[in-house]
Amino acid sequence: MVDARRLFSEQERHQISRWVAEAEGETCAEIVCVVASESGRYDRAEALLGFGLALLALGLVHGMYQGGSGSWGPAQALPVSWEMATLVVGFVLGNLLGTYFPQLRRPLVGQKELRQETLRSAHSVFTRRRLASTRQKAGLLLYVSLFERQMVVLADEGALGALGQSGVDEIRDLAQGALRQKKPVKAFEESIKRAAQLLAPGLPREADASNQLPDELVLIHPRP
Repeated sequence: MVDARRLFSEQERHQISRWVAEAEGETCAEIVCVVASESGRYDRAEALLGFGLALLALGLVHGMYQGGSGSWGPAQALPVSWEMATLVVGFVLGNLLGTYFPQLRRPLVGQKELRQETLRSAHSVFTRRRLASTRQKAGLLLYVSLFERQMVVLADEGALGALGQSGVDEIRDLAQGALRQKKPVKAFEESIKRAAQLLAPGLPREADASNQLPDELVLIHPRP
């Protein structure tokens, strides 16, 4: 699993924070950037991997046991205790492999589930980071989930009014394109700067405005 805490250098984190500060110098919106290593636990995929490995192990043990009886003699039945032990060990090992090597379980997770878990986690972060408590309801969350390879943009009522759904989609698509190229810093640069351009006309910076939320990049491991 890619660890969100190790993906960015200190210089890159500071640069993203500066882009946020510069964007908030043009608009009263509050922009928060978050990167999570993953958004879901995906227990079902781990269980499927465990079942598959358990059956494979059982087949191998059967073959080894019967092969030891000699090709001319009758096949010997594997003791039930051996079968149970093999299934349990295979299942546990499969689960552990899925936990420590997420790339093994990713093919077992559908795109719909990946999207649902990413959206669920993004909404959780939106609430916990107080993006729904800003003045003028102008919170904007840029949330990247590495395992799912997805970007979610969530805007509070005021920010959504300034952006429109088309603006939200445009910001997301900009970042998503950079993520596909494995350029997460560029993803934030493009999405932050475009967000500022779209937000400023409807939510201009006020003379007495104060910074309500931290500008620092938030890194979450393993998941929100």
